Parts: sequence; C-alpha cells; structure tokens
Amino acid sequence: MRTVTEIEVIHVIITLESGAIGRGSAAPTFPITGESKESMIAAINGPIMTALMARSMSFQEALQTVQNSCAGNTSAKAAVDIALHHAYAQSLGISLLQLLGGASIPLENDMTVSLDEKIAMEQQMLRHLNHGFQTVKIKVGTNGVEDLERILHLSHSAEKGVIFRIDANQAWSPKEAVQFIRQLEAQAVPVQFVEQPVKAHDLEGLRYVRDHVATPIMADESCTTRTAALRIIQAQAADMLNIKLMKCGGLNEARVIADLAQAADLPCMIGSMMESSWSVAAAAALVSTHPNITMVDLDAPLWLMEEPPSPHLLYEKGTVFYHEPSSPVKAPSSLNN
Repeated sequence: MRTVTEIEVIHVIITLESGAIGRGSAAPTFPITGESKESMIAAINGPIMTALMARSMSFQEALQTVQNSCAGNTSAKAAVDIALHHAYAQSLGISLLQLLGGASIPLENDMTVSLDEKIAMEQQMLRHLNHGFQTVKIKVGTNGVEDLERILHLSHSAEKGVIFRIDANQAWSPKEAVQFIRQLEAQAVPVQFVEQPVKAHDLEGLRYVRDHVATPIMADESCTTRTAALRIIQAQAADMLNIKLMKCGGLNEARVIADLAQAADLPCMIGSMMESSWSVAAAAALVSTHPNITMVDLDAPLWLMEEPPSPHLLYEKGTVFYHEPSSPVKAPSSLNN
C-alpha cells in the first residue's frame, strides 16, 4: 500500500497540420508502470514524437504508431493518445465525446475511505455518503485482523444500500485472500468485488482465489496492456477487469481491452491512478461509449488540493461525468476543504 502526498503531471499539446490542437495529460506512477517524470518526458520527446513526425498518417495510424514507438512507457503514451483524440475531434469540429460515440451522462462514482482508526474511517465514510456517494472503496492489506474489524465496523455503520469495494493492492497470498474474503462473506458484508488480492504476476494465485470464493474478483495491477488482459482472460483468473489509461497506454488501448473482456463476458471498471482531472476527464468520456464498462472509480481529482481543473470533468452528488463547457465550470472541491 502506497501513501501519496503529491503528484507530478505531464501535459502534452499536439498541433495537427490542419491547425487543430489537442491536449493530453498523464502522471507517473513508478511502482506500477515503472515511469518517472523524467522518463515520460524523454519518451514523449524522443521515440514517440520521432515516430509521429516521420510522415503524414491517418488518425488510426497515429494511435498505433504511438503504441509501437517504444516498449512500456504506457503513461507517456496515454498522454499523447489523449492529445491526439482531442486534436482529431477538434479537426472534425466535434467534441471528444462525440468522436468516441458517447453521451454526457452522470456516472455513479465511488469514493475511497483512507486507512485510519475505525472511528476516523467511519467519519470519512459518513461524509462521503452525505455528499451523495453510495459506493465506497476500502483499502486493506496491512493487518488482516484489523482490516476485518474496520470493514465490519463500517458495514454496521453504513445505511442500507451502501456498497463496498475492497482493494487489497496485491497484499495477500492466495490462501490468505480466500480466508479473508470468506470471513466477509460469512458476515454478509455487501461487497461488490475484491480487487487484486494477490501479486500482479501471480495469475495462478488469482485464479485460485476466484475458484474458492463467491465474491467477484477484479484484476487491477495484473491488467495493464491488452496482452496482459488477454492472459487474464485465457487463464480465467478474474471475474472483472480494472482498466486505467495510464496502465494501458490511452483511450484506444482501453477500448481494445474492454472489447476483449466483453467477448469473454467479463465486465470492466474504469479507474485511475493518482492523476489530474485532465486525464481523468478522458477516462470519464470513455465510459458511456462502451457497454462493457459498467463501473467507475474516478475519485482521484477530488483528493487534489491545488490543481488547475479540467473544464471537462464535473462531480455532482456521488457522480462524475464528462462535460463540454459552454460557460465557466466550477472546480471540483477538495476533500480537505
């Protein structure tokens, strides 16, 4: 489990031959993608832009060129991919949402309860519920006994209808995961899914957990690129996939993963790292365009105290949605206000 006190954000501006301009954004998450701010800038200014500037190409060719330009560097690729989508949409005189084929609708969002003492976590949760959230995410994995006590306390304190998402962040062995989840099941805690209970590389362990509990298991850190998603599907290792633009390389790759999962009857959630509202807005735009993305975990910008907000991202009463502004938009309020 990581504690994040600040994030560094890279913004990319792309200008097409037509004069259309697009903006993309990404934040490095070294423990997950292996990227730093410096490596992202080097990848964008180096192999990615070199490949894009080599010749004139179509929009789809440009998207694939970004992915083929270098190995890894998925967050850097995501920033450029998002910028290309915005620029191409502008060149057509339409919005990003129209380009993707979606609609600006409120999406039920969740809110994370930060790890703390039971009473403090209860107070956090009640604040979130008062702001309209009906789904809360709880991070676990530090101490099994204390984690269980916290979850049971929150479950007993929550009003009827509140749903819990449990995120273990790779903390358990397969057998520990099964034991913990079975205890939640025995207490009838309303858990929608348990996210990434075992190490990202351990698909056999992930499959073991899935086979031995009734609660749906979601792959997060295991599900990075389309290749990783396909491995999970082939191994029958998870019931659900968590797609994040920073892990997979952008909007185009996220759609491919959602397509693969849909063919295998695995619903998807769109999530984010600790990112700015600019990249999270792109993720929100994607949700309404794909029928297999049925869950949303896009609360990261609400944790940021200082950020020039994207006018395309709106939060309202436990929901989030992509917005094409015709007038100034209020910034999302920080949790620390």
